Amino acid sequence: MTIGEALKSLRLHAGMNQTQMAAGIVTESFYSKVERGVHAIDADVLIQILTAHHFDVTTFFAQITNQQSTESYFDLAGKITYAQNNKDLQTLDKIEQTIENGGGRGPAMA
Repeated sequence: MTIGEALKSLRLHAGMNQTQMAAGIVTESFYSKVERGVHAIDADVLIQILTAHHFDVTTFFAQITNQQSTESYFDLAGKITYAQNNKDLQTLDKIEQTIENGGGRGPAMA
């Protein structure tokens, strides 16, 4: 998975558009080109964007470098972030119950 693909996945999970994801750190145009793989992004700028939205930087980079072993955790982190951003306590409660029951390890986690 490329940085652009991972950013797009994270953005969509969080329910944001490209302007929101760019967070005023870069232009929407530049951000769009990063997602599409047209432009590279500086590591410092990438980290600024991730931290502006309270995304876990370590999990993000793990997703890129080792997709198979971290995919379910990245997906779970995205679902938690999306629920937090939308103040969806019901979904957060469901996620918590799933984790407490030993679930949340696979992509089928709702």
